[in-house]
Amino acid sequence: MGIRIGFSEVINTTGSLLFTATLFTFAFSLFHSSAANAAEYKKPSPAIAEFVNEYSVPEALVDPKGRWMALLDEAPLNKTSTVTTKRLLGVEFNPLSTMHSDIPRYIQVLFKHIDTGAVISPKGIPDGKILHPSWSASGRFLAFILETEQAAHLWVFDIKQKKSRILSQFPLNGFTLRKPFEWLADGSGLIANIKVNGRVTKQAPDVVSISQSPLVVSSTASFNNTDKVQFGPVQQEEFKTYAFTQLYKLSLQGGALAIGQPAYFSGFSASPDATNLLVAMMDISTLPQMQANDFKEQNNSVWQIWGMRGVPLFEVYRPQKTLQDTDRLSQPFVEMTVRRAFKWRADKGATLVWAESSDSDDNESLYSISAPFKRTPRHYADTDGRVSHILWGDSQLAILVMNETNGKKAYYAFSPLTPNRSRVELRLFNDLKNDSKRELIFTKNDLGVDVLKVAGGRYLFVKGVNSHNGQDAPYLSRFDAKGNLFTPVWQSNAPYYEQVIDVISDDGMRFVTRKESKNNPANYFSRNLTFDTVEQLTKSTHPYPSMQNISKELMSFNVGSGRIVEGDFYLPNSFDPSNGRIPVLIWINAQAPIDKSEIKSPYLFAQQDALSGVPFVHEGYAVLNVHNLPLLSAQLQGEELAKQLRDSADVIVSTLIAQGIADKDKIAIGGHGLGATAVVNLLAETNLFVTGIARSGTYNFTLTPFAFGQDEHSLWQNQSRYLNNSVIFKADKISTSLMLVHGYQDKNKASFPVQSERLFSAMNDLGKSVKLVMLPKSGHIYTEQEEILHMLHEQSKWLKLHFEPLPTVEETDSIPEVLRFELPKPQEEFQYPSPWSQ
Repeated sequence: MGIRIGFSEVINTTGSLLFTATLFTFAFSLFHSSAANAAEYKKPSPAIAEFVNEYSVPEALVDPKGRWMALLDEAPLNKTSTVTTKRLLGVEFNPLSTMHSDIPRYIQVLFKHIDTGAVISPKGIPDGKILHPSWSASGRFLAFILETEQAAHLWVFDIKQKKSRILSQFPLNGFTLRKPFEWLADGSGLIANIKVNGRVTKQAPDVVSISQSPLVVSSTASFNNTDKVQFGPVQQEEFKTYAFTQLYKLSLQGGALAIGQPAYFSGFSASPDATNLLVAMMDISTLPQMQANDFKEQNNSVWQIWGMRGVPLFEVYRPQKTLQDTDRLSQPFVEMTVRRAFKWRADKGATLVWAESSDSDDNESLYSISAPFKRTPRHYADTDGRVSHILWGDSQLAILVMNETNGKKAYYAFSPLTPNRSRVELRLFNDLKNDSKRELIFTKNDLGVDVLKVAGGRYLFVKGVNSHNGQDAPYLSRFDAKGNLFTPVWQSNAPYYEQVIDVISDDGMRFVTRKESKNNPANYFSRNLTFDTVEQLTKSTHPYPSMQNISKELMSFNVGSGRIVEGDFYLPNSFDPSNGRIPVLIWINAQAPIDKSEIKSPYLFAQQDALSGVPFVHEGYAVLNVHNLPLLSAQLQGEELAKQLRDSADVIVSTLIAQGIADKDKIAIGGHGLGATAVVNLLAETNLFVTGIARSGTYNFTLTPFAFGQDEHSLWQNQSRYLNNSVIFKADKISTSLMLVHGYQDKNKASFPVQSERLFSAMNDLGKSVKLVMLPKSGHIYTEQEEILHMLHEQSKWLKLHFEPLPTVEETDSIPEVLRFELPKPQEEFQYPSPWSQ
């Protein structure tokens, strides 16, 4: 074996074949011959390759009239862009499209008619990512941002004509405004935040390459001896470049009207009658003192009401800090008045409401002003405390949300027509437990504005999740704002997990749900409680057909000191206790699953991950996917971490052996990231495993000198901490084999590819059994399909090397009852308590 160009394998074995290679030669050869690269990628068995197909439930967006449902396929995680993101004042964004990095992105949209089942597949949408899909009030148009690598443009799809079209060739600017457009309430057009000059700056691909000439790199960071990130002159100029924009009114017929002059907009909102615009503009002179929170909370913004051509009609608020020094000195001293929480009344054409108080006053009052904004603002209502925001409903019911001193919110029902009359404190969230959830349901009113869904002037609709005995059960309720009472409307029932997506009838008796079970993927349904009917709207098939007969159970291990380690245990179809024990792969998950980490239910459909250990259940091995093994953290490091890892691993391995499942000589362990670091730690600290697989881990913390923080936490101030957590210094204690995998484009500062290179070099020189596989196109998280397939191929080959041949027959008298195998002996005869959750 030796260097293979493409996926690049370097191996040292302690058997008859011993290969030693310098890492310089390895790295240099990595990027030769693209033709050779394509030829060298391998694939695992079809059953394992199946896991590369990511399971994703389309997000459903029901139109305001309850007729159509947009089904949006989310872009796979970490495949959203190849452009390196930028961060300014706490905002991480794409510097070319200017869209925020954490916005959900979609790769496809379909439309499903809820009553007839008709399906529309839009045509003519170029390749790109769909962001911020948003229905018009009529439900005829869906607006969305189409983001490419170089820019983001506003598009609409016309349901009636079944056509997609771009609204403007002007690129959007989403840096200062997370969502840089909004519908006019009447649906006649949209307001959009546009790049001033539309200039597109190309960015070179962010990949490692071999230079053909001397390479000179200068540092870009300035010395900073505090943890506080400075917003210096360079960052301020960058901020000005990205934040300077122009507002436009875009009609559905393709017209584009500039609104006023370019400015540093931090917010805008059109009035319900679509005749006026509330705008917030940052005073750029305050940039040197601006902090991330100032930017987020719009503390340095001037608020004005404009006409639709940009003519200022009324200045609502100008913060004291934005006044020039000469202006402040010329004014007599008066107590400063603060205005905030600006919002258009939803039941009026153009009436703005805000909260107002003086600096010394703990209570705020509500004020309002109406078109044509020529009169003095009038007092609207008094409050006891500080206003958070107002939730508008209909002309009879709205909710005033107040901030309380304990960080919680208080909710008060009032009539928008008589706001100063007695208000009723609502017990909407008072009885809510920490593990339960509840949210109000919204709709659009006759003006086309988002409002609370209200029935009969007093009833609100609430969807939520009740948690009982550690299990979540979604529900729909009606809340009487006058009587302060909840009335159950519907609740999910076992063996399904079904949640309300949207309520589509005025009385709350007809709604759309998403329903799944342990063995059935999620699909959408329409429920009509009046006629007791249920119609299935989508028919998603099982994404992993080969997993349908695989046994899965939750295992819990008491590892001492009150600590419980949990994991999902998978058994292959071929497992028969009469044939003896089988090999086990224990996989360490560095984090909980992203999509359902907050949901606790035995009825969730199991999402599988090609990057976990689950695929190898198809090789005839048992797989334990551990959720919460102790990992390196600010609270757990050094010898204490090593002890907890040893204790946990010893209990897990001993239990699997005692249960009659695991062959003690054929147990492997693997992990990614911090999980990989734990793998190497365990191989050095124990003799429990026949081999290990470590992907993209951190093994030498002296190569990342700020891993534990700045100043006194840096390598130079706390060397022992970095040395004690660097498992490379334990390499001499590793007596079993190890396969290292790393993405060569890994830009994570703690896990540059050199981490695996150095560990490989150390183990190689120590005469250990070690293999290194480099994936030339992958970063810290592997997203390239051909490289994931090759990674699975390499892992499969490595495990077979250590696990085969599989045993044929071995008598055992200790089989878990829950797996419905041979009856076990009484539990008291086991050395360890049963880990099987009942």
